[in-house]
Amino acid sequence: MPGLGSILSACTVLVAGVAAHADPVYKALAIPLLPGATFGEAVSVNNKGVAIGRCLIGGVYHGFMFDAASDTTPIDLGPLGPSETHGLWGINDEGWIVGTMQVENDPFDHALLIAPGGARIDITRDTTVRTPMGSAQARAINSLGSIAGISTFDCSLSESTGFGSRWSPGGFFVTPLLGSNFECAPSSAFAINDAGILAGSALMNVGSPVDPLLVERPFICDDDSQIPLPTFSSPLESGIALAISSQSDVCGSAQDLSDSGRTHPALWLGTEIIKLNSIGGFLEGSCAFGVNGNTDIVGRSGDEPTGQAVIWYSGDVAPVPLTDLLQPAPRAPGFRLTAALAVSDGGFIVGRGTGISPADESGQTVPFLLLPCEPVIIQPPLAQTSCLRGSPAFSVRAVGAGPLNYQWRRNGIPLDEGPQPSGAVVAGSRSRLMRIFGFSFDDAGNFDVVITGSCGTTITPVANTHVCRPDLSCDGIVSDSDFPIFVDAYNILDCADPVMPPSCPADFNEDGFVDDADFVLFVQAYEVLFCP
Repeated sequence: MPGLGSILSACTVLVAGVAAHADPVYKALAIPLLPGATFGEAVSVNNKGVAIGRCLIGGVYHGFMFDAASDTTPIDLGPLGPSETHGLWGINDEGWIVGTMQVENDPFDHALLIAPGGARIDITRDTTVRTPMGSAQARAINSLGSIAGISTFDCSLSESTGFGSRWSPGGFFVTPLLGSNFECAPSSAFAINDAGILAGSALMNVGSPVDPLLVERPFICDDDSQIPLPTFSSPLESGIALAISSQSDVCGSAQDLSDSGRTHPALWLGTEIIKLNSIGGFLEGSCAFGVNGNTDIVGRSGDEPTGQAVIWYSGDVAPVPLTDLLQPAPRAPGFRLTAALAVSDGGFIVGRGTGISPADESGQTVPFLLLPCEPVIIQPPLAQTSCLRGSPAFSVRAVGAGPLNYQWRRNGIPLDEGPQPSGAVVAGSRSRLMRIFGFSFDDAGNFDVVITGSCGTTITPVANTHVCRPDLSCDGIVSDSDFPIFVDAYNILDCADPVMPPSCPADFNEDGFVDDADFVLFVQAYEVLFCP
């Protein structure tokens, strides 16, 4: 089964052009190595800015997790094993992680699932039926929890083979992708999107049943059969699919026999294959490793010792060095972004490099996370209702090139801290959490937040907030708890009466009295439980 090292060495590539970008797009964040580590790389990142990867400590790879929103140091998720195949390879937005590990007294690889709380699940040992002498790798996980990878199965009475495989959510059972057109031909699944489409490579017969000719071809799979991806010029060309986007765009590398058999970074858009250029001409070792829903592709132009991390923006075959897109900052000697390995729909990019932290002059390879200059909204403020003179709370969660500064607005106008003309009091107008005490009709409107980072600004979607007047008990619904409060006001009748609660909240039609007309409105709200 191919490990990351063999995958990287299989990627080799090509031709020129660099797009101009005047403004910085990212801030480079060096993820600290785990204590005692001599090497590290970030391999996958979700849309919430949570990255996972591995560090090498004493000859054994350890998995780590790093949350850009809250962590300053990575979390050690434990040892995985000494081989290039051992690592954490995928994370979804819910925080489930997959990888490959070695277990005690077993020389074969095991597929690993890690729950958000950190519990490890050996889905090879605990939930799948496999040959006693076979390995398994978990390589990617989608938002529904379906897992893509490789698992060994008996494909005949005398032979076992590693097949690209799909695990069900939770890893409770595994299905091999047996659609190859040649018996016992090995395959690998490296990626899966939320539609459940897998991508990988398989040894396929491009000859005849009588005179087979096996070639490693990239494929996608939406059930149990492998659909070969297009080639540049000949079905004899080999290739590998390494990532698939939410829109089912695929990237990896592919050979072009019409170009002296060179291998190039490749993008597959449906039935079309697109050759992605390298910087300054053909460069051996170039590869496309990750693609997101915007068809932004990340990878490496050149080989591991001298190449650099690049991005191919949507619709553009010319690579842009990621170094050219960084916020200006002091750099240590030997600064280099070696390879970008994944990009999320939120725009986060992870990989490996050297000298990313200005103080790091060790020359060691370290993981990096590129934060977009425009902060990424992880959780926007939510539309809500408040009772009259209630205290609604607003919150937002964002990740980006920090530190992040917040400014809440109502109907596009910045909110000041403290007392408002309506009599309400605002607390936290310049923080992630805001509360308005004594909320009234004059305070209702469309709320949003302007979030500014160190090199960019973004604005959240608006959250409409209004007064739910029949919610007299301020519990968020119109229920039995509101009825006695209404009856007390109904018995007082006149809003001008000194004993009437302030603002006469039960006067729903605002005619100065709490009477039968208000009772009709109260019943209407009571019957639907919530305010219209």
